[in-house]
Amino acid sequence: MSSPKPIELLISCRSCGIENLLVDYTPGLPAVCSQCREGLIDMELMDSHKEVVCGDCGMTLLLSRDTAITLGESTCRCNSTNLILQASPSIPLLAKEANSLDSMEDEDPADSDFDWCRPAPDEETSEDYNDIFDDDPGY
Repeated sequence: MSSPKPIELLISCRSCGIENLLVDYTPGLPAVCSQCREGLIDMELMDSHKEVVCGDCGMTLLLSRDTAITLGESTCRCNSTNLILQASPSIPLLAKEANSLDSMEDEDPADSDFDWCRPAPDEETSEDYNDIFDDDPGY
């Protein structure tokens, strides 16, 4: 079985609403939001999103069903108006086939509140700037 050809995928995050551009996306890769780090692709996209493909450059758009797209008038970033609305989103199905959804679902629930982007809240904040660097746990 050959691996799918990488695509450019623009997908809106259901958690924070930001649009993410995933360059060279293949269904076997995990996709996380660049803003809130939530998983972008799951089977619930089948109900909440629509898939639009540019007939000229091949870019795929996974947009909220509320996003207005006028076929023949709306343009892709390549300035083409050749946008094709798919009957249903194929990206979640391809990701499920590639087992990239399983890794996100199998996460430990105890780690669900862990935010690796932000440090834990510090209850005691030092007013002295140098104290921040002197408080090295390695010593």
